[in-house]
Amino acid sequence: MKTDISWNFLGLFAAFIAAGAALVFLPTGAGVATFAFVLLGWIVSVCLHEYAHAATASAFGDVSILDRGYLTLDPVKYINSTGSLVLPVIALVLGGIALPGAAVTIRTDLIRHRWQQSLVSLARPVTTAVLAVVVYLASQGAADPLLHDALMLLAFFELMACVLNLLPVPGLDGFGVIEPFLPRAVRQFLSGKRLAVLNLILLALVFFLGYRIIMPIMRLVITPFDIDLTPVGRAFDRFHFWRQQ
Repeated sequence: MKTDISWNFLGLFAAFIAAGAALVFLPTGAGVATFAFVLLGWIVSVCLHEYAHAATASAFGDVSILDRGYLTLDPVKYINSTGSLVLPVIALVLGGIALPGAAVTIRTDLIRHRWQQSLVSLARPVTTAVLAVVVYLASQGAADPLLHDALMLLAFFELMACVLNLLPVPGLDGFGVIEPFLPRAVRQFLSGKRLAVLNLILLALVFFLGYRIIMPIMRLVITPFDIDLTPVGRAFDRFHFWRQQ
């Protein structure tokens, strides 16, 4: 069936678990293991939040979702452009920035109500927020310090992706939530080539200004919860293990 979980995803998840085991049982390779664990966990999470995005659209009438294989959790199905699964992975590896992807193409013309279109956009950041909480809770139960730190970093990346994706900026889901309720003239103005230009500007800001923009926002979000970011910093240093050579 087209809705079966793909072997690619199952293999990806198995590799994620194996990387976690390596952190616990092979601590001498903590840098490489942290990199593999966090990166694989990140790709797994992208598959899950893209699945939620697609499943919501399918439930609201987008019949094209099944045929495109979006409900199989197959990471290959989410590589439809450089801005899908590819760009978030590059941003995470090179810049340590959890850039939300846009790997699922939705036929909004098949979704009848505007509030349903908004929920389709909201499904992705909500799923990412849930994953951030789940991973954080898992970190609190991890007895191994290396695994604890890696889980904290992964949870931090999930939260960062959620916060960024909720910004009401064209191309992000935060804008997708309000877009159906904007005047048609505004929606048309922010479509096509103009949207592509805005996305390029956004990417430039993320890559060149990066943490100057993102970290103040993240600290503002995290401060009320009194979460210690020291483990995140330790794991982040291990994640970029090649810089320690």
